[in-house]
Amino acid sequence: MKPTIALRIEVPGYRACATLPALIALLQSQEAGASFLFGLSNDWLGRSPARHARSLLEQVPAAGFDTGIFGWQPSQWLKRAAAAPAVWVSEQFAQARAAFEKTFGCAPQLTAAPGWQGNPHALRLTQRLGFARASDTRGRHPFIPVWNGEIVRCPQIPVTLPTFDELAVASGKGMADAVDALLALTAQPPRFGHVFNLTASRALGKAPQHFQRLLAGWRSQGYRIVSLDVFAAGFVIDQLPRHEIIFGTVPGHSRPVLLQGDEFLSEWRTPQ
Repeated sequence: MKPTIALRIEVPGYRACATLPALIALLQSQEAGASFLFGLSNDWLGRSPARHARSLLEQVPAAGFDTGIFGWQPSQWLKRAAAAPAVWVSEQFAQARAAFEKTFGCAPQLTAAPGWQGNPHALRLTQRLGFARASDTRGRHPFIPVWNGEIVRCPQIPVTLPTFDELAVASGKGMADAVDALLALTAQPPRFGHVFNLTASRALGKAPQHFQRLLAGWRSQGYRIVSLDVFAAGFVIDQLPRHEIIFGTVPGHSRPVLLQGDEFLSEWRTPQ
């Protein structure tokens, strides 16, 4: 079976929705799947993706792509989620789910934390609200999350590769060099595949040919480019390892993020 790379594409608000038709066409031209993650709250001008760009949003599932929620107010989530109380977190999830259901006619099965920020209240809700999968972390492979000994039975599909922006900050180089760096990182396929994250506006920014070259490069390396739901279909939840979630840093990122830590009780099973 071919190795896989899953795409996790953030659409954080109204302005990013304008890129959707061209982005869908680009992905289709490369036979690539993807999961689109929507922030559906109003922007500072009162423009709502669900009200003012609904026809654009509907093109995503109509073209066969996976969809999920990206918080309710992504900018507020970035600022507050790490220390937010349970009530605020619950309200954010409730509003995001309600807007998604009104827009797409079904409950979201996928949730992803803006900026890989979160806390125990948010993790618990991924299980309690019945999400099939979450992508709130950075890490190495899919896992069942554990927070301070508490197991949350909603699989995490972490982002495994650096983003375009992180590579640019860490190296001080441009997009062409970032593409080369990513292709070097994926030259040897890992056992569980990779997950790559980008924003819709970044994919179709000033130079969309860089993203197109990245997709073509991955296909040349033998990868299938898929959505997170297709990626998740390749594992059985009860067979996933359990890993601690910790806060830590990644090169080129400005703040600590949720990371996949060591396997739960690994030190106990393999004493020094």
